[in-house]
Amino acid sequence: MAHREAESLIDKLRQMSEEGAASFFNELMANENLRRRLGKAGERLLSNKHVFDRNVETILDFVNIPSKRDVRELKARLDHLNGQLVNLSMKIDRMLAESGHEERPQAKPRKRPKPAR
Repeated sequence: MAHREAESLIDKLRQMSEEGAASFFNELMANENLRRRLGKAGERLLSNKHVFDRNVETILDFVNIPSKRDVRELKARLDHLNGQLVNLSMKIDRMLAESGHEERPQAKPRKRPKPAR
């Protein structure tokens, strides 16, 4: 019986315009049996997606290809190291300034020749 109901609802949907689509979905949500089946299908889809993602990650690890998670973790670690390097650089600059040494010798500004008229 539910199969016939689903087919008739799909046929109705094909015949409706955009304005009728909203009423179709309201009617669909009013049908408790179809709403429950859609919910179960959604739950199965999500659980299967988690299993699929885990299997893909296992295969990628087996062939030594980084997954999205591996790349995200590596990026986070690189960002942390970059922050530490910036802090270290600032500390070295402060130490050099306190000791009176310059980080780099200043280049003398070059004189530009005057343009010919």
